[in-house]
Amino acid sequence: MRKDEAIEKITTGKMTRRQFSKFLMAIGGVITVIPLTACEQLRSSKHHPTVFTWEGWEVPDLHGDYIERHGRSPNFAIFADEEEAFAKMRAGFQVDITQPCTYKIPMWHQAGLLEPIDTNRLSNWTNIAPSLKTIPGTVIDGQRYFIPTDWGQTSVLYRPDLAPEYIDNETWDILWDPKYKGRLSMSNSLIDGVMVAAIHAGAEDPFNMTSHEIMKTRAALKEQLSLIRFYWDSPTEVEQGLASGELIAGTTWNDSFASMISEGHDVKFMNPKEGAMTWVCGFSIMTGHDPDKIEKIYDYIDAYMSVEAGVFDITEYGYGHGNSKAFQQIDPEIVKSLGFTSNDPDDMLNSGIFQVAMANEAELQKMFDEVKAGL
Repeated sequence: MRKDEAIEKITTGKMTRRQFSKFLMAIGGVITVIPLTACEQLRSSKHHPTVFTWEGWEVPDLHGDYIERHGRSPNFAIFADEEEAFAKMRAGFQVDITQPCTYKIPMWHQAGLLEPIDTNRLSNWTNIAPSLKTIPGTVIDGQRYFIPTDWGQTSVLYRPDLAPEYIDNETWDILWDPKYKGRLSMSNSLIDGVMVAAIHAGAEDPFNMTSHEIMKTRAALKEQLSLIRFYWDSPTEVEQGLASGELIAGTTWNDSFASMISEGHDVKFMNPKEGAMTWVCGFSIMTGHDPDKIEKIYDYIDAYMSVEAGVFDITEYGYGHGNSKAFQQIDPEIVKSLGFTSNDPDDMLNSGIFQVAMANEAELQKMFDEVKAGL
């Protein structure tokens, strides 16, 4: 499909926002600022804030209360990963709200990008799971810089029919199995690339490695380089590869599992014996936000925190949501089918390897870039 065809489809309602975002990622689309509602013109509005976020998080179901209150969605800009987002904002790209994950908050705060958040302006704050309110690094010097909304795991999505030996032996090691050379995929992001290699290499604490552990992680990445088919920027690439049989396994998140299962594909989302990586993402207000839009900024964040948004997040994307009451609205059997252990968010949040800020991040990024370049 050409870009002009995709734009025609979205303006006439024949393509969803998520499909359009995936299309842009598939063709290497650049950052695009567009309003959400398909019937609106594809241009930003000076009256609404701009949300800098991941693909798929701009759908109306995740901020319906905002639309009801203000008549339309805010503007959206899509990033592939947080490294890209950070670089663009440091270079002067002005946005009002971003959606990072917890491990980035200390670094972004230190760079002067984040504004303190007043939770008294958020009606849904009292319903956020208590364990999500105390994540290290999200409250600095007594001020909150992060609102937790989405959470889940980074793990391995694989084809059990093509790799049956891993059904009862779920491990990150599948991504280093030489039998599957050319049929494996890894995330292009630092957190889901280097940290996975560190776990595979046996690092005691992947997020605070010793010099020796960094050397072992580099060796693991170099070993893997000849085995993988591609590093991915959009999970759609992994989903398509697994569906066609081009791939046996790849790192991804819960939503890819939920999406592929709903489409009838035979895939499994691993619970690796070494531990999956648990992450929490949410919203931060930028120091460069437009002060005239502050009311709408809080309205958007609060809408995303609602029970209705949470139910959609859980059932459609297979992610957890910060609002504990959202889980109470869903049939326990549906929750179980999506890979959650129960309707209590703390069960999964307290399992796995929790992502935190990385020590020596710049060094690790440089190492990762060198390995991908064949050095």
